[in-house]
Amino acid sequence: MYGLIYRNVLLPLFDGGLKGRKTLRYWASAEESQWWSPERHEDFQVRSVRALLAHAVATCPFYCREFTRLGLTPGQVESLGDLAALPLLNRSTVRANRHLLRSTQPMLNLSKSTGGSTGEPLHFDLNADSNDRRVAMTYRGYGWAGAAPGTKQLHIWGTALGNVPYWKRVKANLHRAFDRQMVLSCFDFTPENMASHAVRMNRYRPEVIVAYTNPLYEFARFLEERGITLHRPRSLVVGAEKLHTFQRETIERVFGAPVFETYGSREFMLIGAECDRHSGLHLSQENLIVEILDDDGQPTPAGEVGNVVITDLFNYGMPFIRYVNGDRAIAGFSSCSCGRGLPLLNGIAGRQLDVLDTPDGRKISGEFFVHLIKDYPSVRRYQVYQEDARRILLRLVVDTGFTLADRSQLEAEIRRGIGPSVEFDMQFVAEIPLTATGKHRVVVRQAPIPATVNTEIPV
Repeated sequence: MYGLIYRNVLLPLFDGGLKGRKTLRYWASAEESQWWSPERHEDFQVRSVRALLAHAVATCPFYCREFTRLGLTPGQVESLGDLAALPLLNRSTVRANRHLLRSTQPMLNLSKSTGGSTGEPLHFDLNADSNDRRVAMTYRGYGWAGAAPGTKQLHIWGTALGNVPYWKRVKANLHRAFDRQMVLSCFDFTPENMASHAVRMNRYRPEVIVAYTNPLYEFARFLEERGITLHRPRSLVVGAEKLHTFQRETIERVFGAPVFETYGSREFMLIGAECDRHSGLHLSQENLIVEILDDDGQPTPAGEVGNVVITDLFNYGMPFIRYVNGDRAIAGFSSCSCGRGLPLLNGIAGRQLDVLDTPDGRKISGEFFVHLIKDYPSVRRYQVYQEDARRILLRLVVDTGFTLADRSQLEAEIRRGIGPSVEFDMQFVAEIPLTATGKHRVVVRQAPIPATVNTEIPV
């Protein structure tokens, strides 16, 4: 009952009335436009990107300079294929040109930041209307999983660290109570705390669990090993970290509910989400243009892994046009049997930084370690560390079930994969710290990265 009151009365009064946002209007529009034909979606994207380019060149010093230097005009883009003529944008260029990338047109802008996998903060801006649109995309995508606003949710997510002011804690708690959300910090999901978290969840009885992938997977393993029965939610929504098939299988088996994968980033919020067919990630087509390009900046052949490049169609405050976000995905967009006109992204492959290069020319994906180590249940957590091109270190947190035979077999399999040109060592540690946002990095790379996608623009 509260969910209906929340969606139809409380949220409209708060979001549209008190805050003056257009989120619910955009959400309603997105519920309709998801059923457009692919042709209508493409026509909408072309018209939207032409308007964005005209705005960017007219009001953003950075784009005015670059389009002039390259002899480009917004009118040259008559189809999505014409975007290939435009330069690519990367994090370092955004970091160095934030003020020049901002529009000089007066509008209400919001400041955001992301640490990213490199630990180097990226500060950027977006206009308030763009923020409303991206929140609407999240409402729609989560709604496919039965997690629309107003559902009783439990979040296993990153939380603020340090001394948070009292008034901020009170405000956050009031918002959570209003939204019917309990939040448990993923930093607290240690074996010592998991049993008490299970008790809290059983008392709360959430309709939906929203979580970082790896803490939820580790929690599911803990519950299964201890024989602890947990309240069954309607569904589970995972994000922030790549979901592997073996993780999905374990989570669904333990919780007795379907898992819905999402893909997003701080720069764009929800990029893609699964519907109930679980055939891939429906892209937020009305807000974003997503390209998958190879290391030369050309379209990646279907079925192969390439670099994710995104254009935000409505961030007029600080346009992100053909932004290489550092993720890698499987190229080739397909349609879904659900009937939505939103294309499916076949899958996320990881981060560019998750690929290790060896002196003999091998490229070793972080996926190699993920799929190898999953067959060693005594390994609780691990991290691959490459300090230089000639040495790879595997840090392991294991329990008493990890034997000398396991160590010898694992080492032999890894050595076969990485080749003879690299030194390899194992290090057993008590814990592996999460990132500042509560994520687990499988690969930490300090070795120089060979030239990849040519995204550099003179600054």
